[in-house]
Formats: sequence, structure tokens, C-alpha cells
Amino acid sequence: MLLSMTLANYKSVKNPQTISFVALGDKRLDLTKTVPGTDKFNVLKTSAIIGPNGAGKSSFVRALEAVKGIVFATEDIQNPLRKYLSKAAFAYGDGKTRPCEISMDVLLDKGEVDNEEKPSIIARYTIKATQERFYEESLYYIIDGSKKVMFERKWEDGEYTYRFGKYYRGEKKRQVAKLPEDRSFLQGAALKGGQTALELYTWLSDKLDVLPLGYGANAEKVIIDSLKAHPEWSDQIVSFLWALDVTDIFRLQVIRNDKGMETVGISHCFVNAKGTEAYGQTFMNESLSLRRLVLIAVSFFEAFTREKTIVIDDFGQLLHPYVLTHIVEIFHANDIESQLIVVDCNPALLQKDLMRKDSIWFAEKGEESSTEFVSLADFRGVKAKQSIYDGYLQGVFGALPIESDFCFQNKVKENN
Repeated sequence: MLLSMTLANYKSVKNPQTISFVALGDKRLDLTKTVPGTDKFNVLKTSAIIGPNGAGKSSFVRALEAVKGIVFATEDIQNPLRKYLSKAAFAYGDGKTRPCEISMDVLLDKGEVDNEEKPSIIARYTIKATQERFYEESLYYIIDGSKKVMFERKWEDGEYTYRFGKYYRGEKKRQVAKLPEDRSFLQGAALKGGQTALELYTWLSDKLDVLPLGYGANAEKVIIDSLKAHPEWSDQIVSFLWALDVTDIFRLQVIRNDKGMETVGISHCFVNAKGTEAYGQTFMNESLSLRRLVLIAVSFFEAFTREKTIVIDDFGQLLHPYVLTHIVEIFHANDIESQLIVVDCNPALLQKDLMRKDSIWFAEKGEESSTEFVSLADFRGVKAKQSIYDGYLQGVFGALPIESDFCFQNKVKENN
């Protein structure tokens, strides 16, 4: 599970900003909306980053995509850093010349609460890089609260220096000698079978899902792969849609279109004066909102069967506020050890009892138009009975758009 993310000099973020997904130990907050972590803390089952358009909320999502892109870059990509960090440095001041910084804490092993022989393990992976090279890449393990270096790679005086901890398990020297400046050591070590590197590499690959927007070819491919692997999910998707009042659909299946390519066929039925009639459409001919809901459904089902961290940008896009909140309730209702992290402009996620206050983060622009993330839990004097939703709309927590008058003028400049 993702425990925290820290960004600096990345996209709209200048100074280090950390977003935590670890639940506060406040007994007044709903424990059912958390997932067991170690014997010392729980993890939030759902979290949201909320703020106005252009506040930099999505920098968090883009950073996760960048890490995955860099770590899993294929050999045909000449320079992964240039591909995934292009124009990523903070635009003002000296930001363009300094490395982007991305760091994440991931819970790899919860340990045994009553067994001292098996410790909990948190991986802390950090990247500091420009489009040209890594300036720092490191992996630390926090073992039962004690920080231990696994590997550390730093660019100093025109060359790399490496440091390895005694707990690091994997071949070192051969990989160090051949690694280019624009390639990840984590990737190289994992592909060589290094056990320590493989643990985080596998989590990034198998457990972290950053969803596409939900209505294009990438989304359709995710749905096709899921339905082929789990054909029994077709009926479950229909039930999911009915739970959201989309009641004219009775079947989803993988079919081939006129060009022989795989697509998702969606069958509808409706009642009119002539009786019951039915028709079918392919995925790309459906409404954008329906495509998005189907993608959310299959991603949820993955998280309901095995531990996942699902990240969704523009969560409320194309969705009714009631549908949006009910989707969160559906995620909460399942007895799973997965987490859902969403980014949105929609204050509907602030409705009473929907999410814990420590799971809400606000994003707004501060000095130099730099993004700042503030936790709702940091606001003192907010009582449990107070409406967070109303307070937000009244400007109590900031993170609202600043509006001004606009008047269109259709004037043609005269040539002197």
C-alpha cells in the first residue's frame, strides 16, 4: 500500500510537499474506512485530493506515472528520463536547471502483530533527476521503524558513487558498471533477479494501478483484458451499473468488430409502446460516462479480489455527484485490503460521513504559483457535527477558485 508521496521541483510543486495516506490514531474517526497496516498504524482505505482547476492536484498522479514509466521503460525508449520528465521541472526561478524530486513510501510487508520474528517493511524509493541523468536514486527499507539503506546512487564530480547496505540482496558490481545515466538502477537490478529490487519493482507492476481517463482505447484494452481473464465479471459489471441507476444494460462481452479487432460489445434493452426492444453497441460508441463507469467497475473488481492501490485522476469527470459518492460507498463496503486515491474538483466528496477528515487533502496555489497540499485534519476547531461541505464552499479551507469579471470584446486592431 502507498503510505506517502513527496514531491519537490516537479510540475507545479516547488518546495517539498508530502501527502500521507496513513490514518491518524484518532478513535473518534471511523475505523472501518481504514485498512490494517502494521501493528503501529492503519492505512486509509480511500483518500482524495480536492481543489480548483489549475491548482496542481494532478501533479501527484503525473509523478506516479513518471516513476512507473521510468522504472518500466523498454529498451526501445532511447532516454526514459526525457520521455517522462520532459518539461516536468518547476517552471519559475531556477527550477528548470534543478532535478525533479519524487519520493514514495510503500508498505511491502505488514509483519506479524504477535510475532516478533517477522518485522514490518516499508520501502522508501527516491528519484532526483533531470531529463539527462539521475542525480540520485535510492531505496531504503524501514524495518520495524529502523531505517536501513538498500542502495544509494549519487552523481558527484562527474561520476556515480554507490552505497549498498548489508541487507541488500542482489548482484551489485556488474550492474553498476554498465548502467547508463538515464536508466533506473531499480529496474536493472530487478531484471537481473535482485531480490530486494524485485520486491518494490513487483509492487509497482502488480499492485499500483493509475487508471486512464476511462473512455479511450487504453481504457478499452484494460476492460478487454479483464473480461477475457474473468468472463464471469460481465454479470457483475451489469449489477454495478444497475446499482448506479444505469438500468438499460443487460450484457457486456468481448467481440470482434467489422475489422476483426477485439472490442467490448454492450447490449441494451428498453421498454416502449411496442414492448421490449434491444440493441447493441461497441464500447467506443457508448457515452463517455458509461465507458468511464465500466472501467471503474473492472478496476474495483481487481481491488476486491487482491490488494491494489487504485489512483484515479479527475475522478468526478462526467459523473453525477450522487453517483460519485455512491461509488466511494461501494468501495468502502467491501471487506478488502486495497486503497483508492482520487483527485477531483468536485466537493461532493466532502459530504458528511463519506470519507474521514484525515483522508482529505486540499490543493491550492501559494507563492510563485507553486502548489501546496494541506490536510483537512490540520484545520483545528473543526467539529465532527460541522458540515465540511458547506465550510469548504464558504472558503473556510481555501482551495477555491478566485473568480473575476470577464467581458468579451470583438475588436479588430487597425493597421497604422
